[in-house]
Amino acid sequence: MMQDKNTKYVVGSLKKFDNVTQKFYQLSSGCLQGSPPSLDQGNNLFTPMLPLAHPIHRQTYSQWKYSMFVNTQFRRKRGRTLYLLPIGPFPADITETEVARLRLWDFLKGFAAAFFYGLDVHVLPEISLENIDCTKRVHKNTNQKQVLVGDLFSYLQRMCPPDGYSVVGISWTDLYPSEELNFVLGEASFVQNSAAISFGRFEPKLYKDELRVRECGSEREDDRAVMLLKLTKSLCHETCHLMGLSHCVFFQCLMNESSSMEQAFKQPMFLCPVCLRKLQKMCKFDIRERYHMLREMLLKCCEAVESPYFADSAEWLDRCLSVLD
Repeated sequence: MMQDKNTKYVVGSLKKFDNVTQKFYQLSSGCLQGSPPSLDQGNNLFTPMLPLAHPIHRQTYSQWKYSMFVNTQFRRKRGRTLYLLPIGPFPADITETEVARLRLWDFLKGFAAAFFYGLDVHVLPEISLENIDCTKRVHKNTNQKQVLVGDLFSYLQRMCPPDGYSVVGISWTDLYPSEELNFVLGEASFVQNSAAISFGRFEPKLYKDELRVRECGSEREDDRAVMLLKLTKSLCHETCHLMGLSHCVFFQCLMNESSSMEQAFKQPMFLCPVCLRKLQKMCKFDIRERYHMLREMLLKCCEAVESPYFADSAEWLDRCLSVLD
């Protein structure tokens, strides 16, 4: 199949893929056309970010590949296991949460294994935040304890077993990136092979008279659905950073940058063709097999909680698979 220059620019050469996979990646050319793709182009699976950002803000597949080569040239070879580390304490109702008869940590392990299909995923034993030497503060508006996220990276790096690619710490305690900033949902350090995310966040600017105001989702949305959504999206977004992916400016994508809970909530759960190409190179998966695994995990979410977001995401995967099958 002939590859147009726009596609080659953003996702590199596709010669080694079968025709159907090449056709799927050809959908990436839509981000350079200056207008949304027509309905016959993959049924509008991917929505371009228009106007397209300046080249200095873009990370094409070739740029990512070169960056990974340079950044790993003189470092030890990483393993192919992603480790998740629960950082307690957690409320009792969180530790007892089950998703489709799976403990919360087992569910997250399964979801990460589907998203990063081709890598092994393991959950390390829970550790207490009190055993980690890190800077803490109490936020002046929310009166909630917060942890300086950068202080966690060196500890998480030391906790990574020899076969590990990286460790992602998962905390209920709120995180903040610097003294001037209120909070961060998660942050990753490519150099230190580690990331940390928090899902117990109460957004300061959405407090009124010291009472919590719902930060994302509708008032009728199941609280567990909001929690699962925040957890899975934050986990996958920050882990993609650990694999060298920058924020995406090509399409509406899981790797878009967000500056609020609302923005993060509205982002898709999936990667655009440009970011998917990078992840496929890292994990060496078959796109069809990965989408089938993700669909299975999303159906588990639909079984556990009532949320149109998970149902819509499963339907989106069905449309993708119809293009690929």
